[in-house]
Amino acid sequence: MTENTSCEMIRDLLPLYVEHLTSPETEKAIKAHLAECAACREAYEEMAAPEPVRSEPIPEVDGLKKVKKRRGLVIAAAALAVALIAGGLFIWFQAKKNAPTQSYDADTKTLVICGTGGYDQIKLPAEANEAKNLEVQDDNYHLSLFLPVFQAYGSELNSYLPAYLERTDRSLQFLRDYLRTHAPSQDIRQQVEKTVEFTIRKNSYEYSYDNAEGDRIVIEMGRFYWHREELYLLSLMNTKNVNWQQLGFAWYLGSCVDPYYEQLYTEETDWEEQPYYRNYLQGGGNPELKTPKDYKILVDAVSYTCLTKGMHWGTAYESNPVYETAFFRGRPAGKANEMSVCMATSFIAWLSEQYGFDKVSAFCFDAASFDEAFGTDFDSAYKSWSDWILAAYAVS
Repeated sequence: MTENTSCEMIRDLLPLYVEHLTSPETEKAIKAHLAECAACREAYEEMAAPEPVRSEPIPEVDGLKKVKKRRGLVIAAAALAVALIAGGLFIWFQAKKNAPTQSYDADTKTLVICGTGGYDQIKLPAEANEAKNLEVQDDNYHLSLFLPVFQAYGSELNSYLPAYLERTDRSLQFLRDYLRTHAPSQDIRQQVEKTVEFTIRKNSYEYSYDNAEGDRIVIEMGRFYWHREELYLLSLMNTKNVNWQQLGFAWYLGSCVDPYYEQLYTEETDWEEQPYYRNYLQGGGNPELKTPKDYKILVDAVSYTCLTKGMHWGTAYESNPVYETAFFRGRPAGKANEMSVCMATSFIAWLSEQYGFDKVSAFCFDAASFDEAFGTDFDSAYKSWSDWILAAYAVS
């Protein structure tokens, strides 16, 4: 679609825009266009300018005609806007989003992809089979990836890479929208607007994130490329100490809420052999573990096993105390950091359901103490949660 055509569409929508009758998405698109297009901006300013005051009285019938004429214009513009948004304008904006470009540098064996979304439509060139590095430039994130990392886990690049990039884009957008809507504090809004830079190294197993002042968040994921949600959410909290609440919040929102969570697609586990599998089924979990709801039930079932069998029977995140995990940057603090990460995730989910996600966010982003956020002490809340787990997940 040409630039002139887009200007024509914008001008057709201006009567609605002047009357504040456009949708938020259309209004945002028009504002962006007016900021760049002087001709359309001049047309808007002329249309929005107040009419001059006439010294002589205006006959009532002329005023009525004018109102009817203006109303007819608005109605006609509204009908046109519906058609345009449903057709050409929608296609124009989607085409910009769904048209990533690709290039390949044979000397450095680097594949470069530029665009915003639409990565599920990528058709990798034949040279991609020789590529060793990937650079993705997206409006939402930048990614530097050592491509053999995928092959190290048995993934076919041509089938898996486009899906991974698409889920990364959708996951970030989902998390940002969720936080804007459900945790609308000024600090969180400022954090979620930052561009994210992901780096996946060749041989690194280290995690790091840097959310210093500026417009970027820099995240080093190492070879465990599926931990993007946890690291992104931890970077948003930007706290020097990572305790049970930060880890629980990151795992809850990143895995139990976000439908694009990577681990649901990459990890193959023989769930039937796990000690909590029957408890998982008791809670209503799907044996195939396909949805965030299933993962929420999973962390509840793991918590039941920790509460009944004690700790140190499974992986570090299942049954080791939070302060023994790689993510931990705080100090052991009694019962709180004695929970496993799965227990902390289940507890945060329960607190969110009982008290509201906004209060959980205030607590996890270091804006409030536990008592201030929830109006009760930690021990009382912990007992109520554990009593519920023991009752709901006991195998009948």
